[in-house]
Amino acid sequence: MTLIKKQLSGEDKAAILLFALGPEASAPLVEALDDATLTRLGRRMADLGKIDADVLNSVTEEYLKLHQSEDPLLRSTHKDVVTLFKFAIESDRADRLVNELNAPKKFTIWEKLSRLKPEMIAGYIEDEHPQTIALILGNIDSSVASRVIAILPEEMRLSVVMRMSKIESVPRELVRDIEETLEKELSDMQGESGISFDGMVSVVDILKGLEKEVARPILDQLRDKDADLFTQVDRLLLIFEDLKELSDRDIQTVLKHISSDDLVKSLKGATDEVSERFFSNMSQRAAEIMKEDMAVMGPMKLADVEDAQQGVLKIIRKLDDEGAVNLGSSDDMV
Repeated sequence: MTLIKKQLSGEDKAAILLFALGPEASAPLVEALDDATLTRLGRRMADLGKIDADVLNSVTEEYLKLHQSEDPLLRSTHKDVVTLFKFAIESDRADRLVNELNAPKKFTIWEKLSRLKPEMIAGYIEDEHPQTIALILGNIDSSVASRVIAILPEEMRLSVVMRMSKIESVPRELVRDIEETLEKELSDMQGESGISFDGMVSVVDILKGLEKEVARPILDQLRDKDADLFTQVDRLLLIFEDLKELSDRDIQTVLKHISSDDLVKSLKGATDEVSERFFSNMSQRAAEIMKEDMAVMGPMKLADVEDAQQGVLKIIRKLDDEGAVNLGSSDDMV
């Protein structure tokens, strides 16, 4: 996604500055950084994508007052990170950091669970003790947890909610035992396509690492060859939570192409962070009206919320294909 000045963090600015200076000028700076900082900045550089000239100029003026760019659009890539590391630090250390940079993202068990359908999570945990269920739901995305609670047996809901409200500190050993059990169950899990969940995550991670022009034909062929597998992969490639990463401009474009009714239904199952991204790009009055509509609508069936969200995501994918919005470089979304 194109970076916007007001959204830049300190880490963003540092990554942009290193890219702007180039390997030779950045070398003295990079040499003084520890491995953890280098890896973090390297990942950020690789994720920068398009850098508008005003963003580049703002960052460089702020720190050095030495650089003005006339290039209307620059792009920092993974290759720039590798070049910088190879130039600035000894080869063994550079090779090690580049390997770490190239390593696929490792999802925690809680991130894995948060990307599953609520019905699947409920199926895994409904036979557990309410205290265990409370611990599990307390560690996953709150919007997902609320949807899981909604489909648990009615007699169990209150017990789970009450236990969640009383959780203050949990022995690390107990949490580790739960994590190990869940990891084993997910590793053994087979989807409709016969691919394990870990295998599915690996497939999605690989596709996200490909350029769009490479990934899109693969997905198109997958849709024709195995529709069930395509559906599972497609749902993990872009989830509603990912929309919080869209730029303000892209959010505003999306708002022009989706109905208020569909958005209201979709936001009923969204996190506060995602909802706020949409509300902040509306007029104050429009946001107030939408919040009132959401409150008046009351509880919704989980299936209706998911259908609405999938409809919105389908429109956003189409806008991305047309170039109207930018879902990001290959480092973000396909």
